[in-house]
Amino acid sequence: MNPSPMILVGARKVFFETFGCQMNVLDTELMIGALQVAGYEVTAHLDDADLIVYNTCSVRLQAENKVMSRLGQIRSLKAARPDLVIAVVGCMAQKDGAALKKSAPHVDLVVGPGEIDHLPSLVRRVESRSDESLVATEFKPVQFQRDVTLRPSRYQAYVSVIRGCDVYCTFCIVPYTRGREVSRRPEQITEEVRRLAEDGCREVTLLGQTVDHYGKEFRREGVHLGTLLESVSGIDGIERVRFVTSHPKYLSDDILRSVGDIEEVCEYLHMPVQSGSDRVLRSMRRRYDTGQYLERVARARELVPNVRIASDFIVGFPGETEEDFLKTADLMERVEFSQAFIFKYSPRPGTPAADMEDDVPLEEKKRRNQHLLKLQDRFQRKRNESMRGEVVEVLVEGVSRRDPAKWTGRTRGNEIVVFDRVEKNSSIEGSRVQLRIVDSTALTLFGEALS
Repeated sequence: MNPSPMILVGARKVFFETFGCQMNVLDTELMIGALQVAGYEVTAHLDDADLIVYNTCSVRLQAENKVMSRLGQIRSLKAARPDLVIAVVGCMAQKDGAALKKSAPHVDLVVGPGEIDHLPSLVRRVESRSDESLVATEFKPVQFQRDVTLRPSRYQAYVSVIRGCDVYCTFCIVPYTRGREVSRRPEQITEEVRRLAEDGCREVTLLGQTVDHYGKEFRREGVHLGTLLESVSGIDGIERVRFVTSHPKYLSDDILRSVGDIEEVCEYLHMPVQSGSDRVLRSMRRRYDTGQYLERVARARELVPNVRIASDFIVGFPGETEEDFLKTADLMERVEFSQAFIFKYSPRPGTPAADMEDDVPLEEKKRRNQHLLKLQDRFQRKRNESMRGEVVEVLVEGVSRRDPAKWTGRTRGNEIVVFDRVEKNSSIEGSRVQLRIVDSTALTLFGEALS
């Protein structure tokens, strides 16, 4: 890496790299907007940056290792350019705080999720040398004046509706890094979506760690996720609405009826189960058993025709036996999820599970992980093959990155579809098109346009 001199004329430049979930993607978008108001422009090149921001995740060790690797790579850049400001923000910053600064002394700013809306002023303090370095990790309600024009996709947007989490699963760091559960006022959300629609957005995804628990503060007003879905769907210009992530305990019939009855709400549920063993679920403190989870699956399929259900799984949780693992595989066989995200357990310091004996060997975790991945591959191939000949509605997201001769988009059930660009110089990005499925793999459907 050959460092370039500081840019002294024109806008200052910021480089962002984001790790983790959709929440972090949205937080990065909001921080970019705030920094642009403060006079920054985004650069894709580290060497051009006056400010480097890593928006971090602590849910899994691998994400943290990537951040530490990045910080090691830019140590020489900071040495050559002392005025360069380096910021680590997000969940890893919240979890590690001053310890992160100690392990990477060239970092100027350590900023938790509750302070990210203050990033421009914190950067100014470092740049003015009023603070040689700052650690800002208080839990505060994040207040952004969102510039709706500043988003990666013109036709799609994430909207935060609930931040934090009150479930406190024993394996999860989120309540300790993002704080207690707080819902936004429904009128704030609908106003934000209205402004997004006026700027051309056609699909919004409502975000929350337990999004189906939205509105507990407003229950006396009759507010819950179902009423919010109805309000957002009624906004002119909004053609599709999604929401993630749902906790099985809170996915009520009222919410499922809203998904089934409201035309704009897509028939897709991300409802993590984590394990098929009741014993492991109790140890995880998930607040349901497999019978209750399967009842929610059955009810969803009854109330929402053609619903797609996705899930998360953790293998190798402390104390997970082979019998426990086989129960998880059996649950996957019974449900046949449309998607499954499968992870090997790694202890997260500060969580109750970190005090448990991590007694499943790594090689065994890898074996169980591969076993579930192969199961899911079989289910997805079977489902996708069954869709051949079906006509599906796809919202076109853009040109395929793998094949510029094709468009790519998603069905209402969140399946990826690619199809030929008949007229190379015309754009149908952001449009809904009808496609007949003609071929498939485990991960992708291939379609042909009906007109």
